[in-house]
Amino acid sequence: MSSRRRPPPAPDTGFTGSASLLRKYQELLRKHETLVHRLAHQNAERISTWKLSSWALETSASGLALMRDGVLQIANKRWHALARAPAKQGGWRRLSPGLTLGPLLPHLQDVAQEESHAVLAMPEPGQRITRYRREDGGMVLELRSERVGGPRQQLVLEMAHDVTALVRAEEELEQARETLIEREHLRALGDMASGVAHDLSSTLNAMRLRLELIQRDTEFAERQRAHLDALVRIVSDARERVGRLHDFAHQRPEEAPPGQPVQLADVVREAVEIARGDIEDRAVRQGLAVGVEVEVPPLPRVSGSAADLRYVFINLLLNARDAMPRGGAIRVRGREDEGQVILTVEDEGTGIPPEHLHSIFRPFFTTKGNQGTGLGLAMAYGVISRAGGTITAANRPEGGALFTLTFPALPVPAPETKPAPKSAARPTRKLVPKRKPRPAR
Repeated sequence: MSSRRRPPPAPDTGFTGSASLLRKYQELLRKHETLVHRLAHQNAERISTWKLSSWALETSASGLALMRDGVLQIANKRWHALARAPAKQGGWRRLSPGLTLGPLLPHLQDVAQEESHAVLAMPEPGQRITRYRREDGGMVLELRSERVGGPRQQLVLEMAHDVTALVRAEEELEQARETLIEREHLRALGDMASGVAHDLSSTLNAMRLRLELIQRDTEFAERQRAHLDALVRIVSDARERVGRLHDFAHQRPEEAPPGQPVQLADVVREAVEIARGDIEDRAVRQGLAVGVEVEVPPLPRVSGSAADLRYVFINLLLNARDAMPRGGAIRVRGREDEGQVILTVEDEGTGIPPEHLHSIFRPFFTTKGNQGTGLGLAMAYGVISRAGGTITAANRPEGGALFTLTFPALPVPAPETKPAPKSAARPTRKLVPKRKPRPAR
């Protein structure tokens, strides 16, 4: 039985297939045209965005930079302007609240490298904000650093902004706050001093009267003359200091009494005599060797109050003793230099922390904790200022503190010249006319 074959398909004339392909081609062309227009629109937006970003970078008040592996890749004009600072203005140091820390970095690029390495070393991604002050004390920059890209990319964005005016305002605000705190302390101290000063004055008056009674015993007074004179001087100085402390606590303007010529060599000698007993007693109780060396020759006189200046040197001597927990020597030296009388008080103690050197003369600032009032050096500063002098503090290279007191020397009065004796003139005799004899009656 023969199989039945199917008839072959009819030949394609080409019209049906061509029309279908044409429609598909036209549809692809429309899609391509739409994509081209969309791509062109996106490119135009990207180009415009890039131009706007470029303009923003160039006109920004902040310096912007991109760092890769600690190397500057790109930066705007402001960054380059900050980096071209003259060398005479010094480098940069990192700031913390109220302090300048870290090494000196000579250029802004070194600052950026320092911050870039710090950001890349952070365990968690985030932003790091630090401030740097120029060594000359001028401009302050706030640097914001942030890591960008993947974990394998060492890219860091840096933005440097000038915050000098802001930092100055913050410092002024902090200073105003501290001033308010000091005024509150002064007010509280004034309230307390008004009662304490009266009690102390009464006590000192009683001591003075007792000393006067003891001095009436001439035999005893002659044997103890040096001690009695020292006690009278101490009580007299203490009464004056109590009154000054009361005025100081209330911030009353002190009327400086007319200065008297003072020989500082005598003032230093008396201050050492008064303080020596306390210094030696403390040294014996603590088992320390503490000595006081005085090299103050007779100097030109200065204008001031001998009692106030004695207080200043006593305070400096006792402070030096407290600053030497292992003992040592306290040296007081004096000299004259171009019309100035200069005295120095130095010790071999622990010195003054550098961050406290600018604050030790401020009222209520103390490094002794509860053992200090913060008024000793502040009142000493006032005494020296009223005398027309200055007092400064520094650290000795060998260790210990050094206080330098400078006073203007009074001019040496010219020796009195006695007038030349007048030549003795011969007295002139007054001629009296002779009287005519009266006629006899």
